[in-house]
Amino acid sequence: MKASICAAAVAGLFVLGGCASSTRGIPAAPLAARSLAPSDAETQPTSSLTQLVNLDYSNGTISVFSISKDRARLTKSFAPGYGVAQGLAMDAQGRIYTTITAANSDPCAACVEMFTTDGNLVESLPAPILSGAPGAPSLTDIAVDAHRNVYVSDYGQQAVYFFPHASKTREPTIVVQNSQNAASVLATPDGGTVVISGGCGFASVRPYTRVGRGKYTAGSCFGIGTIALIGGAIDNQIDVMTPVDGVPALVSVSSPSGGSSFHTPGRLASISGVAFNSDASIAYVANARKECVYAFARPASGWLSATQPKLLATYRGFKNLDIIAVAP
Repeated sequence: MKASICAAAVAGLFVLGGCASSTRGIPAAPLAARSLAPSDAETQPTSSLTQLVNLDYSNGTISVFSISKDRARLTKSFAPGYGVAQGLAMDAQGRIYTTITAANSDPCAACVEMFTTDGNLVESLPAPILSGAPGAPSLTDIAVDAHRNVYVSDYGQQAVYFFPHASKTREPTIVVQNSQNAASVLATPDGGTVVISGGCGFASVRPYTRVGRGKYTAGSCFGIGTIALIGGAIDNQIDVMTPVDGVPALVSVSSPSGGSSFHTPGRLASISGVAFNSDASIAYVANARKECVYAFARPASGWLSATQPKLLATYRGFKNLDIIAVAP
């Protein structure tokens, strides 16, 4: 888990050793890994990844890689907010999203920034000041659904809200406020469910289901494989995929209905982040140790099944892999 989110979580929980390293240090106690049985009855999508974006939390640098013949080539590198970027997401048009919280208000005090893959700033969305909030905005994570609703976890104001259709002229919609340790967020592609770390305790998250315009209902907490959701991915079935803290070469899949896990190649693989394609039929898993990304096919029985997914491809040639995003 990354240094800033570690600091946020520690403030509400307890001190965690080794928190800023790429290989996370806390095992996922809430989930028991199921035994994995290989199956031939798997879907067979074709992995045709042509571009991947990476956020290096050690220096806040976003890198854009083009991919051809399973080899990655760096095409652009930039550091939003002079190296204080938090969270990473992409939309279907290939725009890159991150959050900035800057003590000197340069380029903003707290905002969402959107970029092209050439590193050109497209838009900046200032964080709202919420009535009754315990502190000033401090943005820690970001997610984007298929409707370009931009979800932000605001640890300073202990809230999660979204900017409808990435608009700066419309008021953000609050999903939850006064949620203890609201440090990270994922949203299903259809926007029907928002999953938030905060208010559930260590290595657990809570789903919020949309029940009307601007209205959400809270579900029950469930465990995930890591301290927070940064570096994770979610599909419309609320399957949450994350690295597993403290366990090399293991990926966790968890949901309100249960959990499972699967292994990656490399006994000492350091899994730093995962991402789904548009329909979550392919999971891209970053191995920071080997600077490569694996593409796995979703088993026919789903990500939660006790089936080792088929490895479709291994992409090599990356540098400083950490949190990854792909255009859905």
